[in-house]
Formats: sequence, C-alpha cells, structure tokens
Amino acid sequence: MKSEYRDLFDARGAHYNLANRQFPEARAEEAHALLAHLSLSSGATWLDLGAGGGFLAERAALEGHAGPAVGCDESMAFLAGASAYALRTIASFRRLPYPDGAFAAAASLAAMHHAEEPGRVLSEMLRVTSRGGRVAVGDVAAGSSAARFLNGFLDRHTTSGHAGRFYEAEAWAGMLTRAGGSQVRAETVELHWRFSGTGDARAFARELFGLVPETTDAELDSALAELELCGDEGGWRLPWKMVFASAERV
Repeated sequence: MKSEYRDLFDARGAHYNLANRQFPEARAEEAHALLAHLSLSSGATWLDLGAGGGFLAERAALEGHAGPAVGCDESMAFLAGASAYALRTIASFRRLPYPDGAFAAAASLAAMHHAEEPGRVLSEMLRVTSRGGRVAVGDVAAGSSAARFLNGFLDRHTTSGHAGRFYEAEAWAGMLTRAGGSQVRAETVELHWRFSGTGDARAFARELFGLVPETTDAELDSALAELELCGDEGGWRLPWKMVFASAERV
C-alpha cells in the first residue's frame, strides 16, 4: 500500500532522529502537552503511532510515565534506531496489527498531517485502545505560521517536498467523534521550541527537516524570523502553534 508518510521518512527519518537526539529539550513542550491528554496510569502499556526514533516515549519516561510503550511506524528506516520501546512494529497506520483493546492509551505526535485518511487512522487507534482509555493526537494547527513554513519554505528546500494536511481543533474533534470517540477534548496551543541560541535553532531546523545543502544561512534565518524566533537571557524561543485533541474509547 502506497504511503506518503513512509516515503517521506524513509528519505529523511535519520535526519529527524539525529536532530531530536542533539537537541532533546527543543520540542519538550509539545510532548508534554500531548501526554497531558493521555493521563497514563503507572505501568500502563500504551501505543506511540508514528513513533520514529522514540522521542515521545523518551519524554514520557522523563515525565514519570513509566509504563512500557509500543512503537509503531510505517518507515523501517525511521524506527530502526529507537530503543525506548518494549516492542517495535512496522505496519500501516490504516490497519494496525493489534487486537481490540490491546493498549491503555494511544498517541500520535506530529505525524497525522501526512495521513491520507486521518479518520481511518483515528478509528484504528480507538479500536486498539481499551475501554476507558484515551487516544490523543498533536499536530500543527491549520492556518498557522508553522503550517505556512512547512508547506512553503520546507517544501522548497527539501528533496522530498512537503504537502501537509493541517486541521483546526474543531475538525479534529469532529473526526474523533465520527471515529467513535467519547468525551472529546480539543485545544489550540501556542507553544515554543526552545534553544540556547540562534545557531542551535538553525542547526536543529537544518537537521530535523533535512534541508538541502544549497539552503543558505540567510534564507533559513529569514524563514525563522518570519516564525518570530526571539530570545532573551532565558534562551531563544520559536513559536509553534499546534492542536491537541483526544477522545475516550467507549
């Protein structure tokens, strides 16, 4: 089955993972916001969909969510280096190879904008979550400066391009409801990626997105300035507007 997600991260997943390893605190806020929607109990086994190199599972462990995580990804190259999981699975997000109710919760961070059928993926996430557990997604908000950066600057400065499908909070809530979720919660959050300086912000963006070598520092600095990268004695912050949405399996 053809997969936009798999093709993209087969090409640049190694870059993405290296950036998160080099700057492990840069995206901490978005991981925290997503995990807050799950309310993981101690020892609960949960599913990380679009797991990649294990960033979300590593953040969960740092925040005290000690339950074992299972990582699922469509790209073998992206998941290959992950060590934070009790089990790693390569599978289509539209047809998960787990029985009904296999997990206490399921989450997906910054992956769903590459899903051709997000409603079908949400249905599968709910199916494999036990009754009373929650499914949560976090992704860039439609119409935000982050969305314009990804589908504009990034599309022009990577070999794979970028054509993400972004949604507002209301749209995510509707998809979760139609997928069979209950007690739906959706919010738009203006959070930040954090760096010690502009050089780190530039290095992180180059590696995370796998920018072509021809991209000049001036071009990247201009794009980051449009995102309103700013700093003070407390460090540098890159605004990144996201939607976090979740629902309970009934």
